[in-house]
Amino acid sequence: MRPIQTSRAFGSAVRRARKDQGLSQVELAALAGVGRPWLSELETGKRTVELGRALSVLSALDVAITFVPVPGPNGSTVDLGQIIDEGI
Repeated sequence: MRPIQTSRAFGSAVRRARKDQGLSQVELAALAGVGRPWLSELETGKRTVELGRALSVLSALDVAITFVPVPGPNGSTVDLGQIIDEGI
């Protein structure tokens, strides 16, 4: 599994998931409640797409985002579970 660190990589992953499920952009857009042009922008890596809509697309694909901490320069990592639990 490769980390996704750019909007272009995120869009490519969404496109790959859509194609793996045999869906057209029109079909996925309808399932996610977004427009086909917006979905096209997401898949091509437009940096200003709305997070809520992107999450709707992932939900329509039955795909979830998992946060994996990357060790910092001193080897420490952030406890994402604690951050999420505390609502920070």
